[in-house]
Amino acid sequence: MPTLFSSRRTWLATHGGAALGAAAWRPLWAQGHVDVLVLGAGLAGLHAAALLEQAGLRVRVLEAAQRVGGRVHTLDDLPGRPETGGTQIGAAYTRLMDAAKRLALPLQASGRSPLLRDDGMVLFIQGRRYTRAAWAAAPENPLPEAVRALSPDRALGRLVGPSPLRRLTDWREATQAALDVPVGAELRARGLSAAALRLLEASNPYGDTLDETSLLNLFYVQSNIAEIMKTPGPVLNVVGGNQRLPEAMARALRGDVLLGRRATEVDAGPHGVAVRCADGSLHRARHAVCTLPLPAMRRVRFAPQLPSLHREAVQLLAYGHVTQLHLEVLRPFWESADGDRLLPYLWSDGPLERMFPRDELGQGRAETLTVWINGAGCARWDAMDDAQAARTAADELARVYPASRGAVRLARRVSWQQQPLAGGAWANWAPGQISRYARHLATPVERLHFAGEHTGGGLRGMEAALESGERAAAEVVARL
Repeated sequence: MPTLFSSRRTWLATHGGAALGAAAWRPLWAQGHVDVLVLGAGLAGLHAAALLEQAGLRVRVLEAAQRVGGRVHTLDDLPGRPETGGTQIGAAYTRLMDAAKRLALPLQASGRSPLLRDDGMVLFIQGRRYTRAAWAAAPENPLPEAVRALSPDRALGRLVGPSPLRRLTDWREATQAALDVPVGAELRARGLSAAALRLLEASNPYGDTLDETSLLNLFYVQSNIAEIMKTPGPVLNVVGGNQRLPEAMARALRGDVLLGRRATEVDAGPHGVAVRCADGSLHRARHAVCTLPLPAMRRVRFAPQLPSLHREAVQLLAYGHVTQLHLEVLRPFWESADGDRLLPYLWSDGPLERMFPRDELGQGRAETLTVWINGAGCARWDAMDDAQAARTAADELARVYPASRGAVRLARRVSWQQQPLAGGAWANWAPGQISRYARHLATPVERLHFAGEHTGGGLRGMEAALESGERAAAEVVARL
């Protein structure tokens, strides 16, 4: 392999110099420059940076936020340290577990909480409270017989599955385009009633409505679950919170991890890449890896322009709407002698949608409860100020659990779609978007490479982020 700094070529103004100014096009390999710039200090960017350093390259990571981790975020200042993103580590997440082992981060198994018993789940539907057994027998239950005993969020997955994908990675193949259609139309064609569809749509994580949800994406989700279940083992978390992983990954890097550096301009030519940040700083390298979520890329000017389908995807790709209410437990109301002794485990077609106790060790104690709202239901909460949200949460919770009045307080509200550096919780692939965009988002442009969970092809979530960082690092090394 030739030495990295054997080339002393200079970028010419014709490669976009007018955008960043003449200073950007001085000799590239002046003292202080690095070999690779990585945009984003989430799991994808940090993993790519580590692999590039292992290959002997000098790397600098530019992160717009004042913390590392991206959509992995532990609320360290709340009791129980609830997770807002990157919530669990499946046994099949081999890359992630290897990273934790390499960094000497202990993992702990999540115990099965007695507060999360399926037979104790509370269903609150059309203003009435049900047990699972009572809901299965209720005459007002509009779901098909095969799924009447399930909560509607689980029923949706059962109704669309099993996945016809032979391999987990087949979801991006052109041969699957016929499945990239709205779920709502498919379920109506199967004879489901409007009432059943309204229930299935409530708390749907994969689209604001069922007509904005891709059947192919749901099959990919089903295949993902099936693949994870092939690997025996418990669900894991990093001791002290999952954010300890990206923090340890950042500390292990030899190069800079610069916070508060939001990229605004990226010029990629045949001989290198220049990145201008909002603070006015200019960074140059031979290659760059962009791991930004697509909504964040909307605020970046690229020169040359991204290819048309990539550019279109940046503007249009759907991202999951997730709003969370983290409730600090002041009194375990579910244990109240004068209460109904209902578990704090909820599915509702009302504003609260779903609620889970945070009891990672399975000890039957919860210091916080997480209310998790998906899709169109997020808009109502996002329009409130904190005081309104706190009052509404308390009132809605008391409708389901009368003994909860005064027993919880709203400690934190998290809205991923309102965070400009994320724009949503995950790539959500509306109907037609997988077949139109998925095979194009990882294609390099000159010396600019792309990573992030939206470019992954196998397992979803955190493992997809690491997989994509691995691929992008390999692309860079292959071009040296």
